[in-house]
Amino acid sequence: MTFYPASPAASPKVSERSPHVYIVFSPDNQLHSNIVKKFSKDLQRRRPSIVIVNVTPGEKIKTIDSDTDIIIGIGGEGMKSADTHYPKIKKLFISTDPNKYKLDRDRNSNDSILYMTQAYCRQVRLIRQLNRQWKIIGILNSREKPIDSTEIRRCANEHNLKVYIVSTTVEDNITDKIRHALHHSDVLLALPDKNIYNSRTVKNILLTSYRYRKPVIAFSKNFVNAGALAAIYSDTDKIAISASKIIEQYFYSTTPIEQVNYPDAFDISINKQVFRALDIQIPDIETIKMSLQQIETDASGSLR
Repeated sequence: MTFYPASPAASPKVSERSPHVYIVFSPDNQLHSNIVKKFSKDLQRRRPSIVIVNVTPGEKIKTIDSDTDIIIGIGGEGMKSADTHYPKIKKLFISTDPNKYKLDRDRNSNDSILYMTQAYCRQVRLIRQLNRQWKIIGILNSREKPIDSTEIRRCANEHNLKVYIVSTTVEDNITDKIRHALHHSDVLLALPDKNIYNSRTVKNILLTSYRYRKPVIAFSKNFVNAGALAAIYSDTDKIAISASKIIEQYFYSTTPIEQVNYPDAFDISINKQVFRALDIQIPDIETIKMSLQQIETDASGSLR
């Protein structure tokens, strides 16, 4: 158990006692360790009065104040440990994507989650900004890790887009499923799912998309380097800073934190060679990024 002691600063409004953030994660996981390191640094900069404590999934905190403390569970083991050991304490879970972990309506009614991936609507908006001629988005949906098709369709409808979803399982021939999706769509939106997109399948998926002359919109810079047209994603620092802002809001704001959260900041990568090969006009990425940020700012303001 590792402590980051509070420095002498003004106490938050929630209590005379300095608030504690307990981070449950596996230190052997490099991604999770990097998030914790950046999160701790950013939160200490913002609010030095907050005490940060690192906890391994096998440990259990004996003394915890439900009025002033919050638990962060990162990754499968960290989230499971936090959920099991601290059922009555407010928790923030950090998970890769909504296909992998969802809050339980009853058990986690008081908890929140931050996903590392992008919100469906943000990805749909990127597609709309990249090419307004596209009308139908193709998506592969793994039965082992189903997506929220209702939410994706809702986002697409807002931008006069349709979604064509092809279900698949680990036993299926992915190339055949990709052909099916591309035959009925203008662009393929790849969502994080190792059963579908992995080192063994990506090359064939991209080659198939080239044959159909229909691009792939991906979820990582590496995917773009491999041949996807574009991707929208948030790196470790951006994920950690978003978590830091959520914790700061929890302790120091009267505005309650959202139950479902995504990284505030993001990056966009494009493969200009693929744009040229498919005869698609190369966009100004900074303009698209600013446009997406403005749309989200306006949407956030309208909800207040």
